[in-house]
Amino acid sequence: MRLNNISNTLQLISLFVITLVSTSVFSANFPPANVNVVAAKMTELAPVIWVSGTVVSQNDSKIAAEISGRLISLSAIGARVERGDVIARIDDKQLKIQQREEQANVLNSKANLRFLQAEVIRKKQLVKQNLLPATELDKIISEFDIASGDVIAAQAQLDRIEQDLAYTELKAPFSGIVAQRIASLGEYVNNGSAIVRLVETANSEATIFAPIVAYQFLKDAKELMVQSPLGNGKAAIKTLVPVANARSHLMEVRLDMSTFDWPIGLNLKAKVANGPSELSLAVPRDALVLRRDGTSVFRINKNEKGANAHKISVVVGTGMDSLVAVSSASADNPIEAGDLIVIRGAERLQNGQSVTIKTNNNELVLGGKESGGGSGDGSDGSSDGSEGKGQQP
Repeated sequence: MRLNNISNTLQLISLFVITLVSTSVFSANFPPANVNVVAAKMTELAPVIWVSGTVVSQNDSKIAAEISGRLISLSAIGARVERGDVIARIDDKQLKIQQREEQANVLNSKANLRFLQAEVIRKKQLVKQNLLPATELDKIISEFDIASGDVIAAQAQLDRIEQDLAYTELKAPFSGIVAQRIASLGEYVNNGSAIVRLVETANSEATIFAPIVAYQFLKDAKELMVQSPLGNGKAAIKTLVPVANARSHLMEVRLDMSTFDWPIGLNLKAKVANGPSELSLAVPRDALVLRRDGTSVFRINKNEKGANAHKISVVVGTGMDSLVAVSSASADNPIEAGDLIVIRGAERLQNGQSVTIKTNNNELVLGGKESGGGSGDGSDGSSDGSEGKGQQP
C-alpha cells in the first residue's frame, strides 16, 4: 500500500516537471505571436439596456367627410400636400340648388319684413288720429316681430347650406403625405366616414418603452443614443411619461427625431441607463478570452529580451458599448490602469508566450513590419500607458 502511494506521488511529480519543461520549450521554440494591444483605463461605466421603439408622426390622422355625398376627386396615395390644400371633393350639385332656394327664402322674408315695418309706421299714425283701434297696431307689431324671426331663420338656413358647400372640399389640416385611401373615387360617403389617412412627416418623433425603474436616470438625461438599419445618432428626449402599465412596468419616452431623415414606422433601438455610473477599470470586450477554465485577459510584460503575454483570470463587471469593467480574480496579480492588454491575437496565446506588438489590425493580419517586440503603441490610436506602465520586474 505504501509502495503504491509513493509510486503515485512520483508520477504526479513527473507530470508536473514535464508540463513545466513543455511550457518552457514552447515559449522558447515558437516564434512570437503578432498582437494588437490597448491600455486598460479608468472610466465611468453604467449598466445600460437597449429598448425597442418606433418612429412615429406627431399627427397621423384619418380625415373624415363632414357631409354626405359622392366622391368626385381624391388625392393619390403618396401625394404631398400643404396645410389648406384640397385632398378630396364631394359632389355639390344638390347643395348648390338648395343654396339658391335658401337665397330666395331670405329675399322673400326680408321683403315681407320691410312691408310689415312700413305697416307698423302707418298704423301708428292712424292710432294717434283715433282712426284705427290699438288692437290692430298690436297685431301688426306682432306680425313684424314674427317676420324678423323668419328673416333670421332663413339666413341661418342659407349659412348652413353654404357651410355644407364648404365641406364638399376636404382640406388638409396640416402638411403631410397621403398615406392611405380609405374611400375610393365615385363612392358615396356618409358624414363622419374616413376618406384618407394623412401623416405629417416634417416633425417626427420616436416612441420607446423603458423600464419604470430607469425613470430616475432618464429624468436627468438630455438625449439618448439611437440606432436603426439606416444609421445611428443621438436624439433629444422630448417627453417622459412616468406612468407604467401594471403588467409590463414600462413607461413611454418620446424622442425628437426631426433631425433624422428616417421614415415613419421605422423600428429602432435606444440605449437607456439602467443603473448608476461607477468609476471602473475598463478594457475592450475584444480583450476577453473565454475558455473552459474561465474568462481571462493577456497583459503584456516587457523586459530586456522583448515582450511576453501574461494570462490573468478576471471577473467581468458592467459593460457599456465596447468597454467592459474587469478586475483580477487574484489579488496577487492585479490589473492596473495603463497595463497593455491584448485585444487581437489572443485566441491561441499561451501564458508566457513571446509576442510582437502590431500597431494596427492590418499589420496583424498581413504580418507587416514588426515593432521590435517592445513597442507600447496601442491599437486604434490608443497610447495611454504605452511606456511600460504596470510592468513586472
